[in-house]
Amino acid sequence: MEYHFRLYFEGRGILLALAFLICSISGNVLAQGAELQAREDPERQVHWAMGAFFGTGWYRVDDNRSMFIFRIPPRQTLRESSIDEKGKRKLGIEIHYPVTFGLHNLDQLPDFVDFDNFATVSFTPGIQFEIPLTEKWYLRPYIHLGWGKETSSSESAWIYYGGIKSRYRLGDGRVNWSLLNGLYFAGYQPEFKDRGQFGSFMTGLEYAQPLKNIELGGDDLWLNWHVTYNYFFDKLNFHVGEEQVESISDQWEIGLALSKGSKNIKIWFISFEHIGLSYKFSSNRQYTAIAVNLRSPFTY
Repeated sequence: MEYHFRLYFEGRGILLALAFLICSISGNVLAQGAELQAREDPERQVHWAMGAFFGTGWYRVDDNRSMFIFRIPPRQTLRESSIDEKGKRKLGIEIHYPVTFGLHNLDQLPDFVDFDNFATVSFTPGIQFEIPLTEKWYLRPYIHLGWGKETSSSESAWIYYGGIKSRYRLGDGRVNWSLLNGLYFAGYQPEFKDRGQFGSFMTGLEYAQPLKNIELGGDDLWLNWHVTYNYFFDKLNFHVGEEQVESISDQWEIGLALSKGSKNIKIWFISFEHIGLSYKFSSNRQYTAIAVNLRSPFTY
């Protein structure tokens, strides 16, 4: 069996809003535990352990809670998926080793290398399969299990998340549209006030378009974009003040990136599907984020 090891700096989360602002919340609210006299709502509240779902970027709730998340997820490809003309399928297998850091602030570059500035650290290895149902329709089930810790306290938690993603390519091969869907779950132990499990449903579209007469490293340059919508089965609450709670029930995402078509972009030993940015927001506009966009929602 042939093994490949590739390092990706990925910028897109799967349950992005499920963990939104966990680090600033944990440092300013959850770490205070029972001492916090904030209003209690019946809906579940996000715990800092959900930071494992973040993509690299800046996240904000209610204009007064912002956080920078840096995610380094090496992955090992054990086998590529495939399907031949006779319908014989080969299961794709990847092992993921994501490490996630949450920073209190990032006003200057030295803030990033200052370990005292890190609020949380987590490591959540997992396995992801790619199943070719047909030449156009692929599924990706996955599961992760790991551990995280607040650097400013003794609080730690076991973290788990998983789900299944679907990509169906539309058209006859000349049109590069794809329909995306997904079901996700996440949780941690020990639970914070019985609020340690979350789930969401995602749907969306992505499109890849070649840019005429424009090249990158001798290859044709492509423009990739996607639009997705995540609905959260549990309304997510964030304490932004002792008497103020903001709730989020969904997330929209718009992403733009440049690629080499089906080829990866390589910089030294680092490889990307594409390079760009994505903008994320909730319908009530209490949640906004700008994140690095280096992979499709399907292959994240």
